[in-house]
Amino acid sequence: MNTEQINHLCCELNDGWQVSNDQTTITRTIETKNYTEAMSITQIVALLAEKENHHPDICLGWGYCRISFTTHSSKGLTELDFRCAKKLDTLILTLTK
Repeated sequence: MNTEQINHLCCELNDGWQVSNDQTTITRTIETKNYTEAMSITQIVALLAEKENHHPDICLGWGYCRISFTTHSSKGLTELDFRCAKKLDTLILTLTK
């Protein structure tokens, strides 16, 4: 994907997503109230990943869960990364209401 395509797709995501400097990864850190909440978000990400057959890197700890999407086979970002990020945004928004 070129920079213009990436910027266009980023506009459809929650403001929390960041594109890596080399434009190969999109990452969002979700702040949580505690470790249990971070683990719950991790479980939601895992279910989404299995459904989409697209598995992000996940890092969690007390008070946060960080999710990074990239398409390793393409050595960079693809529409699938953005589609999964958008679905995750929707799920998180639904849960935090």
